[in-house]
Amino acid sequence: MRISKEHGLNPSISTCFICGEDKNEILLLGHNKGKKAPHTACYNYEPCDKCKEFMKQGIILISVRDGESNNNPYRTGGWVVIKEEAAKRILGKEIIDKRIAFVEDKMWDMVGLPREK
Repeated sequence: MRISKEHGLNPSISTCFICGEDKNEILLLGHNKGKKAPHTACYNYEPCDKCKEFMKQGIILISVRDGESNNNPYRTGGWVVIKEEAAKRILGKEIIDKRIAFVEDKMWDMVGLPREK
């Protein structure tokens, strides 16, 4: 690791890609092209321990803005866990292995899913 003369170790806290909460992992980034590291950021797709537990219980559904189809869509606040059987009926079998699905707001509201965690 190269230590930045300007920023030293350049620490940052890793956040969960799924829920956005801190994963209690402190990363020491060293030299970051002359920039200071953000205080928190998502550095990988590995879920936090809490999300791993939810994934054991069922499939995590997260509401996202309509038309967002990229790898990191804008989340709009809806977050639920549904049983595998329901996910198979609603979303198909291929979602079972992934354990998470982004659902556009229009579909989220059509199904009547809640907006609060």
